[in-house]
Amino acid sequence: QAICGPSNLACWTLSIKVSLQPLSTMQLSLVFVLALACVGNMVEAGKGSLRVAAAASASKVLDPKGPGVPEPTMEAACSECAKYAEFLDRTDPCVCFATDVMGTFDNDATKELTTRKEYGFETTNTGKERLAEGWNWHCRPVSATEGLWKQC
Repeated sequence: QAICGPSNLACWTLSIKVSLQPLSTMQLSLVFVLALACVGNMVEAGKGSLRVAAAASASKVLDPKGPGVPEPTMEAACSECAKYAEFLDRTDPCVCFATDVMGTFDNDATKELTTRKEYGFETTNTGKERLAEGWNWHCRPVSATEGLWKQC
């Protein structure tokens, strides 16, 4: 049975030979103390890694995901654009625009299925009614479609 220390950096193997003779009280107490110490180390290591994971996930939610990756809200996309706008205005000033790319086009997740039912037809949505919002930004509208690009 493998018993691991904090952060799984060091692992020790505790081998207990099973024989027909019962273990003595001293042997049992040694096994119990070793097992208890290892369980305590694993619990403490788990608490630390859980705190680190929680802090990392909280910072990821607050930070923009990066250029080209859709943001969950228009505000997040606009703040990311504002962060990079000063570096992107070489010939024209960067005026930030954002669009919800997840709602622009239909895809398989929003597909509808039409089947015959009795003497007519029935249409049902096989996936989601609409994908979750995903906002991308650009320094100017990329297309001329009315209402697609919203200025930040």
